[in-house]
Amino acid sequence: MELYQIRNFAAVVETGSITKAAIRAAVSQPALSVSIAKLEDELGVRLFHRSPKSVTLTPAGRRFHATAQEVLRACNKVKAELRASVADRPLRIGILCTLPSTHVARLIETLQRELPDTRIELAEGTQEDLHAQLAARKLLACISAKAESEPGQRSVELLREDYGLVASLNHRFAFCESIELSDLNGEPFIVRTHCEAFDSTRKLLAERGIRSQVVYRTDQDDRALALVGAGLGVALMPAIFDAPNVKKVPIRDFHSKRVISLHWNEDVADDRLDQLVAFATTHNWAPSARPNLETLRGFSGHAGGAQFDRLGVPA
Repeated sequence: MELYQIRNFAAVVETGSITKAAIRAAVSQPALSVSIAKLEDELGVRLFHRSPKSVTLTPAGRRFHATAQEVLRACNKVKAELRASVADRPLRIGILCTLPSTHVARLIETLQRELPDTRIELAEGTQEDLHAQLAARKLLACISAKAESEPGQRSVELLREDYGLVASLNHRFAFCESIELSDLNGEPFIVRTHCEAFDSTRKLLAERGIRSQVVYRTDQDDRALALVGAGLGVALMPAIFDAPNVKKVPIRDFHSKRVISLHWNEDVADDRLDQLVAFATTHNWAPSARPNLETLRGFSGHAGGAQFDRLGVPA
């Protein structure tokens, strides 16, 4: 017995007509008649007396009608409660703290236009923090640099980008097409302590015998960019970061990449999750503004399945 058969049965009772019931149920008259016939076959009784001018309930039909009303009321109540609970529940998304502030703002601004009736809440954190909250069901989804999904979770890649050097426009590196890691030996350096590639990069520099002069440590990317632009030192940063007073310089022998992905628990029953996944995978993950060509020379990103050229414009 299917719910649509009960709804069709109730429509016939309420309208007193197969034709009118078909219109109410938005199905063809033959389809409605077939659904009623299948219902009668399953129950083993006739539910209606049919005549050319009317359709009336049999005694068995009247008994079934009372139960059918209870079933439909219960279904409608549950549906209303679930819809209300989803509507009242905020869409809580985890955002990696190493995504640029301007980029996150542009992402959320666009998402709010896509889901105007949804209250969006953000939780910022490191990769480890976000996945702990996701596992604890405190987040509907999170955007992080974790490439692989945990058991019971799913993910989709949003952006694949290079790491490179950023220097002030007056720095000698700003006039180079590219550099090598050995060029960083003794160079004043601004360290991003929360960088996902921090440990592997430090190990690589040690293996190469490269000693940089650390002049500042920070977990704030906006501050790191500002101080690079002010000439305090250089920094290693993902390609998505940019500022008007810095130059991005490729490092020929540094091949580290960062993968940004959307993660969620696969057993979550929330229609908004499908909308979020569809939105995130079609969002333009290129830089928000079109910087100077020299600023982006040599840097590349790969977002949403599209290859971006050096200006961050789909190739």
